[in-house]
Amino acid sequence: MLLCPLLVLLLLASAACTRTFNITHLIVPEVVAPGITDVEIECRYDANFTLLNWFKGPNEFFRYKPGAAPSTRSFPILGVGRVELIACGPAACRLRLGALTEEATGLYRCDIERDVPPYKFETRTAYMEVHGHEHRRPLLEGLAEEYGDEDDIQAYCRGAPDAEIRWYINGREIEEMRGSPSLKRQSSRLIFQGIPPVVTVQCAEFRYGKLSGSKEMKARWIDPANSQKDERAQEQRNSSQILSISVGVILLLCFISL
Repeated sequence: MLLCPLLVLLLLASAACTRTFNITHLIVPEVVAPGITDVEIECRYDANFTLLNWFKGPNEFFRYKPGAAPSTRSFPILGVGRVELIACGPAACRLRLGALTEEATGLYRCDIERDVPPYKFETRTAYMEVHGHEHRRPLLEGLAEEYGDEDDIQAYCRGAPDAEIRWYINGREIEEMRGSPSLKRQSSRLIFQGIPPVVTVQCAEFRYGKLSGSKEMKARWIDPANSQKDERAQEQRNSSQILSISVGVILLLCFISL
């Protein structure tokens, strides 16, 4: 009698393992003409996933996690003034991107992932080109090109008078700085990423709780060992130049005395 329920469970488990895990369509406009400020993008799938992510280039701008509270979250990206949820469900995730600028041009990607057994992953990309969309965005100033250990990283963001400023380092919001027009952090190798190591500082302008514009800048890390090598090399070059000048002066004096 126990064989029938066990057989049913095995069949269900087998069906779950063999179910397709695909992104069936990725709908992104190829070209956004001047005068069009909002577009809709959509990721359609046939999959039982645990996490969906939207990216523009390397930067995530939307996350959907079924069953979580909240189940969706959006992040600011350059060139897109607003990221609005239309609907995300078992068959598709649809968004509206608003207040576009030419910097919204780029490669858009939809990822779906199942992070519990059986582990699965699927991705699909599409390119969107935006034309003729100039914009006013926050003005980000004060960030240096390079920083070393314990240097002060300082930046200033000038937005609209009625906007709330939010700061992001490497895409992560510094919540204690929300509303402040200035950012100050001590430089550390830990916040510099990649090869070569860089840090991304971004200020975003929010109005009535919605993103209205953003600006980002990057700075490089100075390796102290390389800096010391450069200083020694410069000292050697200076010494060589001084020696060459001294030898030239001596030869000139000898020639005059003759």
